[in-house]
Amino acid sequence: MFGEDVHRRVPMAMDGVDSLNTIFMWAKAPSTFHAGESTVVDCVVIAPELYVSTVWPGVTFELWDGGFFATGTVLERFDDAWPRKVV
Repeated sequence: MFGEDVHRRVPMAMDGVDSLNTIFMWAKAPSTFHAGESTVVDCVVIAPELYVSTVWPGVTFELWDGGFFATGTVLERFDDAWPRKVV
């Protein structure tokens, strides 16, 4: 799932957002995950205007790569990371 550069770009469906939109994720080390395993990663949305009102701890999402392959829950939101024009 995460190669040597520890980054991955993947479409995401999130509660409260109408369509799939790409996010950037990064992990602490290169790794591959199998069904039933979990991890915590940092993420950045590409289109913050679509997510500013929906990204809050507890909101769920699904990752897409030719089909939904993983589910997740937002654990934390860093408000200072949002562009000032969006917040």
